[in-house]
Amino acid sequence: MKNLTAALALATLALLPKTSYAWFDICNTKSNGANMYVTYAYYQPSTTRIHTDACGSFYGVLSPQYYTAWKNTGWWNLAPNQCARVYGSALRNTWGYVYAWISDGSSLTGANTPFKVSSAAFGIDQYVNGPYGSCNGECIGQTGQGLCSSPAPTYWTVNTLPVYQGNYNNLTLNIN
Repeated sequence: MKNLTAALALATLALLPKTSYAWFDICNTKSNGANMYVTYAYYQPSTTRIHTDACGSFYGVLSPQYYTAWKNTGWWNLAPNQCARVYGSALRNTWGYVYAWISDGSSLTGANTPFKVSSAAFGIDQYVNGPYGSCNGECIGQTGQGLCSSPAPTYWTVNTLPVYQGNYNNLTLNIN
């Protein structure tokens, strides 16, 4: 009877829904001692809040209305053999996008997806559409530390590396 009870308990646990607690880490594994600055972008299909300027202003709507947005954040400064957790909550997207500025002048092979970045630490909401219409890929909102100060941050477009995040497992991208 004990064996049957234990088997039923294990079967019940196996049927419970699994909660995903995946994360995304980027690591500097360059053997030549190069430093790097990295960014991470991901798609957020249904948010009720998008940032609209460098001072933290935002548009907000109440569900069932939603925005769709690409969220891009950076910069993490990685010394050799250092990692950064760039996304700590459960991965919900099949793809993530990474850009690395590397001090030795090298770049990420296969980086071909454009995103805007800023000269300051940033969190940018871009390529946004929602209940107030579409921005046709030109809308940019930004939040972050010190972005309202003078001089204003500059923006430019970089090509990011698409990274397959698969089945929402923990993921570490080693840049070497």
